[in-house]
Amino acid sequence: MLYRPTLYRPPPPLAEYVEFFGHWRHRGSSYRSRALPRGAVTIVFDVGLRQRLDFYTADGGTRLPVPPAVVAGPHGGSYITDIAADEPAMAIHFRPGGAFPFLGVPLGEVEDLAVGLEEIWGRGGRALHERLIAAPSAAARFGILEDFLLSRARFSVRRDPGVAAALAAIEADPSVRMAEVRRLTGWSTKRMIALFRAEVGLAPKTYARVRRLQAALHRLGEGTAGGARLAAEAGYFDQAHFVRDFRSFTAMTPTQYGRQRLVLPSHVPVGRHKYPIPAASGRP
Repeated sequence: MLYRPTLYRPPPPLAEYVEFFGHWRHRGSSYRSRALPRGAVTIVFDVGLRQRLDFYTADGGTRLPVPPAVVAGPHGGSYITDIAADEPAMAIHFRPGGAFPFLGVPLGEVEDLAVGLEEIWGRGGRALHERLIAAPSAAARFGILEDFLLSRARFSVRRDPGVAAALAAIEADPSVRMAEVRRLTGWSTKRMIALFRAEVGLAPKTYARVRRLQAALHRLGEGTAGGARLAAEAGYFDQAHFVRDFRSFTAMTPTQYGRQRLVLPSHVPVGRHKYPIPAASGRP
């Protein structure tokens, strides 16, 4: 199987909000992966002929009914995706909190959900999807996405300084105590949760757990630490705690993760689908 996504990292001002645009098409059997939580919004488009996205719950057996252009809100757990052979797809990977100036809704409203793009952006979302399908190349599609987001951006909508402080504190130390985060923001617990969920999409404690996982994935990808040392540096109580938490997200041990040939660190290949997905005929 050949699976080589093309990634495009937009320049400023979008770079502050978007980690990358992705475009992929692969040969061989369907590609099934576990999408691990990042604490951020992802928008996925089928831009081929099939016009069907295959999403499943974390157990891999319960199908999630999603349209061919979908907004995956910030998740506290994983979900499974299947990509049909020879079917081009695209994604916008926002940074944590980065989708807030673009979606036009509090991000807490899409927490742990997969929502049709038209439900968020209406006819504009449908027109964007149609333009992406009709575009002749990945480069053209990246340009369409970039122009659309720039037209949608509400850069005047600035993150609350308290949310920015909380995000920075958690990113610097995902094991930071929530009492310290409250001290930095000057908020009550109730206000901290409400404002953070509105702009980021998760409660601060859940977000910190997700970012601690991401920090561990990064270290595993670097191959610079393992076992007890990695657990300690990531802020886990001990190695057993780290392994339990890691398995609850990824359905594998850190050692098994480290042996994977990964395309993206937050997408872990899983076993083939019980019912193979047929390839689309022709190429758009």
